[in-house]
Amino acid sequence: MSVDTFEAIFTRRSCGRLLDPAPSGDDVRRILEAAAAAPDHGCMKPFRFVVLAGSAKDEFGHVLADAYTARCAERGVPVDPDALDKERTKLGRAPLVVVVGAVRQEARKVPWEEQENAAAAAAENALLAATALGYGSMWRTGDPAYDRRVKAALGLSADDAIVGFLYLGSAPRTQAQRVPDLAGLVTEWTP
Repeated sequence: MSVDTFEAIFTRRSCGRLLDPAPSGDDVRRILEAAAAAPDHGCMKPFRFVVLAGSAKDEFGHVLADAYTARCAERGVPVDPDALDKERTKLGRAPLVVVVGAVRQEARKVPWEEQENAAAAAAENALLAATALGYGSMWRTGDPAYDRRVKAALGLSADDAIVGFLYLGSAPRTQAQRVPDLAGLVTEWTP
């Protein structure tokens, strides 16, 4: 299934729990190609994508749990067993997770903020492509996105950024189109 660009934009919604089937094969490739086609000042490709599926997704839950435990120790707070279990199992909310990273490129003309923005645009392209192909999605961040241990487990340096964990799968229900109200959002500048 493929939908019109505006239909994908106006029907895309965050869905907290996604079901099988997840994108696979050619659909995953198309989603990642759309992500890699994001606007990118200087054509630096400062984004990286890590696909977590099946047992790899389950194993990465242990990385998230260990990072949570380490953050608690650093903050001098006790580990909450419920929060620990949530960290370990959170990737189970979707059958496929794509982690979008922003990888810092050395460039005098393209500041880091623009590189990170390109990765954010890549994440949005991925979500819209998933919607166009008939899948549901959710863009998540939270403490793991800023944790150096989680970054390292994904092959990123401490200076890189995790822009988001994109949860992908089938939405339990069809989303209606929602065209945003522009009132209060737009002004026309005049000299």
